[in-house]
Amino acid sequence: MMSILSTTMLIFGSLGVFLYGMKVMGEGLQKASGSKLRGILAKATGNRFMGTLSGFVITCAVQSSSVTTVMVVAFSSAGLLTLQQSLGVIFGANIGTTTTAWIVSLLGFKVKIASFAVPLIGIGFFSQLITRWRTPHRVGQVLVGFGLLFLGLGLLKDSIPDVRESPAVTEWLSRLDPTSVQGLAMAIAVGAVITVLVQSSSASMAITLTAAAKGYIDFPTACAIALGQNIGTTVTAALAAIGAPLVARRAALAHFLFNLLGSIWPVLLLHPLLSFVDAILPGDPYGSGEDALLVAIPTHIAAFHTAFNIINTAIFLPFTAQFERVVVSLMPDDGDEEAQEHELIYLTTALGGTPELALSAAQKEVDRMAGVTIKMIARIRQALESAPKDLPRLVEKIRNHESSTDVLEHRINEFLASLVHGQLSSEASKETLSLMSMINDFERIGDHGEKLALLMSRAQDDGIPISDEARGELIEISGTVDRLLRETRKLILERDADPMPAARQREDELNTQRNQFRTSHLERMKAQRCSPSAGLLFNDMLTSFEKIGDHAYNVVEATAGIK
Repeated sequence: MMSILSTTMLIFGSLGVFLYGMKVMGEGLQKASGSKLRGILAKATGNRFMGTLSGFVITCAVQSSSVTTVMVVAFSSAGLLTLQQSLGVIFGANIGTTTTAWIVSLLGFKVKIASFAVPLIGIGFFSQLITRWRTPHRVGQVLVGFGLLFLGLGLLKDSIPDVRESPAVTEWLSRLDPTSVQGLAMAIAVGAVITVLVQSSSASMAITLTAAAKGYIDFPTACAIALGQNIGTTVTAALAAIGAPLVARRAALAHFLFNLLGSIWPVLLLHPLLSFVDAILPGDPYGSGEDALLVAIPTHIAAFHTAFNIINTAIFLPFTAQFERVVVSLMPDDGDEEAQEHELIYLTTALGGTPELALSAAQKEVDRMAGVTIKMIARIRQALESAPKDLPRLVEKIRNHESSTDVLEHRINEFLASLVHGQLSSEASKETLSLMSMINDFERIGDHGEKLALLMSRAQDDGIPISDEARGELIEISGTVDRLLRETRKLILERDADPMPAARQREDELNTQRNQFRTSHLERMKAQRCSPSAGLLFNDMLTSFEKIGDHAYNVVEATAGIK
C-alpha cells in the first residue's frame, strides 16, 4: 500500500514539476514578447488564415492550447474577436499544441535529460540576477521553465513503475488495443479523462509519450489515446465560458465541436492514417528495441498528432462561415445577452495565465465605462429638454449610471491590481497604471453627472425657476461636454501619438463657454430676469460641467502616458 502511495506521489510530483516548468516558460515568453502577443492576436481580425496563424504562434509561445482557447473565450467576451475570427484562432491553437509533443519526443528520451535540464535551470536562474538589462532576465526565466519542463519529464519517466510486473495492469492495458471497437473506445476515453484531470493536453501527451517510450503501450494505442486528449482539452475552455456572454459560449462550443468532429474521421481511418505516418517518417514504431522505444515511437506519435490536426484545419478552414452558422443554430440568441450595466462583460473569464493579453480586455472594459458616462450626459441633456413630469424618471436613470461607474471602477481596479502583481513587462505595467488612472477619472465624471441630476431635481422640488435662456445655455454646454467625452473615448482603444494639443483645445473651448455663460448669467441677474437661488444653482451646474471636462482631460493624459 505504501509503495502504491509513494509511486502515486512521485508521479504527481513529476507532473507538477513539468507543468510548473511550462508555466514559468510561458510567463517568461510573455514578458519577453510584451505587447507583441497582443499584436499577434490582433492579426486575427484580418482573415481566417491570419487567425489560424495567430492561434498557432501564440500557442507555440505559451506552450498551451488551453491557455489560448481560454484567451479566445475571454477575448470573444471582450468583443475583440468575432465568432468567425475565434474559429481561426482555435484551428491554429490545435496545430500549435502539437509542438510540445515534438519537443518531448525529439529531446526528452534519447538524451540524458539531467545533462542539459539542470544546467539550463542554473544558467537561467543566475541570468535573472542581471537586473540592469531586461533581456537576460526574461530569457533566464524562459530557460528555467524549459529546464524544469524536461526535468519533470525525466522524473516522470523514472517514477512510472514497470507495469509489466503486474499481470492485472498488463491485462487492463491490453484492453486498450485499438484493433477492436471496444478497445478503441476505451483508449479514447482514457485520453480524454487524463486530460480533464490534469487540465493540460501537453501534460497528458507527456504521460502518453512516456508510457510509449517505456513500452507499456504500443504506437496505435498511444495514437488512440491522443485522439481522446484532443477531446478532453476542450473542457478547459468550456469551464471558462460558464457565465460568459453568448459569443464566448459559442466559441467554447465551436472548440468542442471542432475537436469532436475532427476526431471522428481519424477514428474511422485510424490504421490508414497510422500507415501514412509510418510511410513518411523513418524508423520502425512497431519495434521493441531501444531505438524504437526512445526515438521512432515518440516521433511517430508526435507526427500522428500533428497530421490529423493539420488535416482537420485544412478541412474546416474553407468552411469557416458555414461552421459558424452551425454553431449559431445550435446556440441561438436567447434574448438575455444585454448584460446589466454595472456588471463586467469583458473580464468575465480568467486571463491570469496571459496577463499581457488581458490588458486588451481591460481596455475594452474601460472603454465601456466611458460609454456609461456618455449615456449619463445624454440623459442630463434629455432632462434639460424634457417636460417636468419626465424629470424624476430621468434622474433615476442618471443615478443608476453613476452607481454603475462606482461598481465598474471598483471591479476593474481590482482586476488591474491583480495584474500589477503578475508577470508584466514594464510597458504593460505602465499601461495598467494608466488604465487605473482613467477609471478613477471616469468615476469622478459619474459623481459630477449625479450632482447635475440632483441639482435639477432640487430646482423642481423647491420651485426654483430656470429661465429659458439659462436652460438653453445648459443644453448647449451639455452638448459640448458630450462631444468632448466622445473624442476622449476614442483614444482609449486607438491611441494618438500626440493627443494633447487637441485635448487642450477642447478644454479651452469648454472653459471659454463656461466663462461666457457666467457673464451672460450675471447680466440676467442684474436685469432681475433670474433669482439669486437660480443663479447659485446655475453656477453649480456650470462648475460640474467644467469639472467633467477636467477629468476628461486627465484621461487623455493617461492615454498619452503622462499620468
